[in-house]
Amino acid sequence: MANLHQDCDILIDQLRAIDNKRLIKKIGKLPEPLLMKTMENLKIILDLN
Repeated sequence: MANLHQDCDILIDQLRAIDNKRLIKKIGKLPEPLLMKTMENLKIILDLN
């Protein structure tokens, strides 16, 4: 879906903070429908509804 070279998972329930310095390179971009679903699930996990 995101044109990556390998399968990846988003583990919404294993959310944690990381330092932006650890983000070395961009590996892909989520398609809009998957991005929206991810945002919805994050709101549920963080009780932001």
